[in-house]
Amino acid sequence: MFVDITPASAWRPTKPGETLTAVDLAALAEPLLPGSGIVKDYVKSRKHEWEQACFIPDLADIEGLTRVVQRFVELQEEFLAGGIVLRAFETFSKLESVAAEVRVWWLDGEPRLLTPHPDSPFGRGLVPDLDHIRPAVRRLGCRFVTTDVALRSDGVWRVVEVGDGQVSDLHQSSSRGELAALLVGP
Repeated sequence: MFVDITPASAWRPTKPGETLTAVDLAALAEPLLPGSGIVKDYVKSRKHEWEQACFIPDLADIEGLTRVVQRFVELQEEFLAGGIVLRAFETFSKLESVAAEVRVWWLDGEPRLLTPHPDSPFGRGLVPDLDHIRPAVRRLGCRFVTTDVALRSDGVWRVVEVGDGQVSDLHQSSSRGELAALLVGP
């Protein structure tokens, strides 16, 4: 559904605390080679522990891959959701005065609210081109969807997260009333 508009990904269901063998991790990473990647679970990453539990400089380096994934699993503890996800690393824009990652709140397949990503230090975000994303959101068939979209360094907007809003924070500069109005309707 989102395969052409999100970084290449590979995943394997696991339970909290379950570690994959180096052989299993190598097989999981194989479709993403060559290059670097990140590890996350079905819901969250450990981006604030980037070096030790998120970023994998070379997916072909089985020792490094295993070390980062094991640390990720260890830090997630019982909160590991769904399993292990490996994603190909893409370089995204880092702008100096505006958020280049935007949370889009969709209702009935239409973008209704755009906010800076909750982790952004900036109170406003770029306005993304969503024309290539809208069809994928509509194919989900869900009334309410959130997407986090980021501007890749080549100027293409990419979907980095998709959800149903249950774990979607609102940026501190965003109006809670505007979100509430979206949810309850006119």
